[in-house]
Amino acid sequence: MTALALEDIQGNVLRGYRCANARHLAVAIPEASAGRAFIADLLSAEAPTVTNASHWEEKPYYCLNVGVTWPGLRALGVPDAVLNTFPDAFREGAAARATAPDPDGIRGVGLGDVGESAPPTWSLGGPGTPDVHLVLSLFSDEHRAPRREPLSRALHDRYDRHGLREVWSADADTLPEGRVHFGYRDGIAQPRIEGAPGRQPDDMQPPRPAGDFLLGAGLVNSWGGNHLGGIPPALGDNGIYAAFRILEQDCAGFEAALDRWAAEYSIDREWLAAKVMGRWRAGPSLITNPDSPEPAPAEGQLNRFDYAPSSEHPMYFDDGDGNRCPAGSHVRRLNPRSAPAMGLPGMRRLLRRGMPYGPPYDPGHPHDDIERGLIGLFMCADLELQYEFVLRVWANQDIGAPGLRGTREPIVGAQPNDTGQFLIPVPHRREPIVLSGLPTLTRTRGSVYCLMPGLGGLRYLSEAP
Repeated sequence: MTALALEDIQGNVLRGYRCANARHLAVAIPEASAGRAFIADLLSAEAPTVTNASHWEEKPYYCLNVGVTWPGLRALGVPDAVLNTFPDAFREGAAARATAPDPDGIRGVGLGDVGESAPPTWSLGGPGTPDVHLVLSLFSDEHRAPRREPLSRALHDRYDRHGLREVWSADADTLPEGRVHFGYRDGIAQPRIEGAPGRQPDDMQPPRPAGDFLLGAGLVNSWGGNHLGGIPPALGDNGIYAAFRILEQDCAGFEAALDRWAAEYSIDREWLAAKVMGRWRAGPSLITNPDSPEPAPAEGQLNRFDYAPSSEHPMYFDDGDGNRCPAGSHVRRLNPRSAPAMGLPGMRRLLRRGMPYGPPYDPGHPHDDIERGLIGLFMCADLELQYEFVLRVWANQDIGAPGLRGTREPIVGAQPNDTGQFLIPVPHRREPIVLSGLPTLTRTRGSVYCLMPGLGGLRYLSEAP
């Protein structure tokens, strides 16, 4: 196993910052030399500078990451011979990939960015929005040290100095108890990575090779190769691809659906909410807590479960029938663990770094016309084989695993005309409970594909070709 160059990998890749606040900024580069000078500034000693993955004794008062789109590489003057070494998904970008014909034919809806989620509706990355060349993500803990505004001003001063243009920005802030607007605790499950720093809670799955996430000639992935391809190591080593996403969440629609289903079947609505997600809103899995969220496992054990026996745990409980956790639930469908699934589940893992935006949802005022949702990065070493496969096959088709026929993933799936359905197997019953009239609960409001280079890759970009 190759030792990871933590000082070269951008922070927030191998482990989350767990900051309370974020500001995301999209930037356009009008001229290559100006963009290169701006990146050089981000690598200088003057705050704010790009954060790396090295261990810190005391948490810094801010962290900064930077992603570069393929048009951004071109705007920085990267030669065509290098630009053409990048994979198709990254070169084409999020909007083009969303509207490309589904390779599986009429059964699917591609990545699910259709209808109200289609690229023409986006505020970022769509066909009617300004070009995005850089995505900057500034993290802070405003309750500890209010730094978001002064650091943003410092970034704006650099824009002015180099003639760059900010084309979009948005803030994100954690909600109480680390929950998202749908009411669930978030950030519990992340892949364990070989050689990554810090404590990684056990999820009963083998750690994934670092080459499944990071680019680099010396990093071997689960397929026995690496994802660097023909990209020059000076640019690609220790980098990672990221789908930057703005996802609006329909909280009122979700809660109304729970009320309707609870009344229709005379079933507790929180039990239904747990079945749809695969976890209770407080965090415990349905595998460990099938009937109630209490008693909850210890904090470090919340992610220690599986859906089927494995070679590492051959005597583990087998929930093949989905009586505890339905096969179609959000967490099981998008991470099947050891359960049967199309496409080698362990090799489709994603690193998720997201945070809510918008004020907390108030059930007393469900239709307040305020947009709220999640802004974040979905990171991996191969956008097509990992990120796009999860959305295209596991979320928006019904062939990814047994027990999914006629359904799409309930939280992020694109439901057909808001008439989706969700199946809940019931012990000793031939037919499952069918929750009908499932609306599309998550709508895409923007997306761009980025490369988050290592710090060496950023230095490469800061220098004249």
